[in-house]
Amino acid sequence: MNRIDRLTAIILLLQGGRRTASEIARRFEVSRRTVFRDIEALGEIGIPIVTEAGAHGGYTLMPDYSLAPLQLTVRETLLLRLALSSVSQLADMPFKQERESLLAKIQVLLPAQHHQDTDQLLQTIQLDIPARTYATPFIEQLIESARTGQWLCVSYRSGRGTSQQTILPHRLYSAGGFWYCEAYSQERQEERTYRVDRFTEVSATQAPEHIAPLHHPLPYEHSSRQEVRIRLTARGVLVMERDPHLGDAIQPEGAEGGLLCFRCPPTEYDWLVRTLLSLGPDAEVLAPDELRDLVRQAAQDIAKRYTQ
Repeated sequence: MNRIDRLTAIILLLQGGRRTASEIARRFEVSRRTVFRDIEALGEIGIPIVTEAGAHGGYTLMPDYSLAPLQLTVRETLLLRLALSSVSQLADMPFKQERESLLAKIQVLLPAQHHQDTDQLLQTIQLDIPARTYATPFIEQLIESARTGQWLCVSYRSGRGTSQQTILPHRLYSAGGFWYCEAYSQERQEERTYRVDRFTEVSATQAPEHIAPLHHPLPYEHSSRQEVRIRLTARGVLVMERDPHLGDAIQPEGAEGGLLCFRCPPTEYDWLVRTLLSLGPDAEVLAPDELRDLVRQAAQDIAKRYTQ
C-alpha cells in the first residue's frame, strides 16, 4: 500500500471512531513513528483530526467531517467481485437480489477503463467452493433470528430422524459448500450446530418460560480428555491436511509420514471411526484402545457384508 492509499484509509478508519497510534500501526503494519508522520501530513492538508493526549488518548475526526465517496481501485473491485463470485458458487445463498444489485453498483463505481483489467484478473483467481445440490428456504429467517434474538420452533432432519426443537440461533456460516447454524437448543440444553438445508419447518415462537441452564462442555483439548494418536502414511497426511478440524494437529514423522495428535470427547469417536475407515491402510490408531476397538469392530462389520 502506497502512502496516498494509506492516508485515505486512515481517514476512513477514523470515521469509525477514535483510534490510538498503536491500533493504526498494527492495522497498516507500519511503525508508530510512521503513524505520527501520517497524522501530521493529514493535518497539513486540512483534515480536521483531533489529538487526545494521555494513556487513553488517540485520534478522532471532527464530528461534522466526512470524506466524499471514493472511487474503487482495480484491486479493490477485484476483491469485491471475487467474494461475490465465491458466494454465488454455493448451491443456495441468502440475499440473491441484493447480490445482483451490488454487482451492478460495483460496475458503475469502477471506471470504464478498468473493466477489462478486472475481468482478466478474475480469470486468473478463483476460490474453490465444493459443488452441492440443496436448498435452504429458511436461511434468511435464521439470519434475522440470530440478529434479533428471536426464538424459533423448528423441525430438523438428522441421522437419527426428524425432531422438533426450540432453538435460539446465534450465527450462520458456510463450510465445505454447506451452510451451518449455531444455536442453543432448549430441549438438548446445549449449543448445537445444525446444517441449514436439513431444517424442514421453521416458525417464530415465544421464548421458553423457563430456559434450561446452558451446560458448558469442557474444551476439546482439555487435559482431562484422552489423547488420540494416529499414525499417517504420506498419503494419509495429504488427505488429512485438508481437514478443517484436524489438519493443524499433524506432526511430521519420518521421511514423509505424520502423527496426528489431539484430544476430543468420546462422543466424537463415531465420526472419527468413519473418517479413519475412509483412509483405509493410510491411518493406524495408536491410542486410545477404545478407539482402536471401535475401528476394528467397524472394519469387521464391513468385511462380513462381503463374505456372505
